[in-house]
Amino acid sequence: MMEMSAADVLLKGLSLPVKQKFVELAGAQLNILEWGDPTRPGLLFLHGGAAHAGWWRFIAPFFLPDYHCIAVDISGHGDSARRSEYTPVLWSEEVLALVRDRSLFTNTPVIIGHSMGGLIGSRVAVVLAKELPGLVIVDSSVRPHKPNHPAEGNSNIRSKGSNLLGRKRIYESSQQARARFRLIPPQPCKNEVLLEYIAANSIRKMDDGWSWKYDPHAFRNLQPVSIFDQLKKIACPTAIIFAQHSRILDRETAENMRDEIRNSLDVIEIADAHHHIMLDQPIVLIEELKRILKIWKY
Repeated sequence: MMEMSAADVLLKGLSLPVKQKFVELAGAQLNILEWGDPTRPGLLFLHGGAAHAGWWRFIAPFFLPDYHCIAVDISGHGDSARRSEYTPVLWSEEVLALVRDRSLFTNTPVIIGHSMGGLIGSRVAVVLAKELPGLVIVDSSVRPHKPNHPAEGNSNIRSKGSNLLGRKRIYESSQQARARFRLIPPQPCKNEVLLEYIAANSIRKMDDGWSWKYDPHAFRNLQPVSIFDQLKKIACPTAIIFAQHSRILDRETAENMRDEIRNSLDVIEIADAHHHIMLDQPIVLIEELKRILKIWKY
């Protein structure tokens, strides 16, 4: 296990060269971050709801020089374009177009998705079947459909019927906005240097002040739809990672998901971590991802 502080992780991640580019995919201009040699095996990192590619900024570089890594802002997030309407299917179509774009990936990459990114990756895996070399689901919850019950772990964006992410908020200064940054679902985070980095890169200047980079409209009418019955159609090697103290994914749910996926490893628990594993245990997450890729001989 690597012995590094959170500050060391951030410093190393930011010190390695990264390319930023905009690509037109599925009718939207998407922002991507790219590391490494494009001829190497590919890894695609997908962020969670209301997050952005920068959440992987201090994770993806640790897979160099063995892999070619891309992290993308899905539409309505980060520096990617906004749309008039959003659906999980549309987001999966963006990712599907990305992995099939041979100007970006020489071959189809392994998909690593956190939270909502894991749900998007799962949808893509259903379509790609054995073409996809692997899928890693990081603390994403997929449950059987029940009436009036969140099906895909989207309860993290709703509280007592109110949509937390659907509210537009404007702050007078960047300092005020950063000070108001909160993790959803709420959790403690001992690695403040990582939390501060994410907060600083989650805001943008607007005409009337400072606000979050994500589009609140993306979450106002977003309806949870269970894909549990689709899990059995995932044919690629799959791994499910969950955090010990996660409010999104528990062991029972993770094991139920694993049992539906025919080519899945046993579920992997990250100790002393909450939902945002890359903030709580970045080195452990990196080591587990490397171990998975080694098992898959990828």
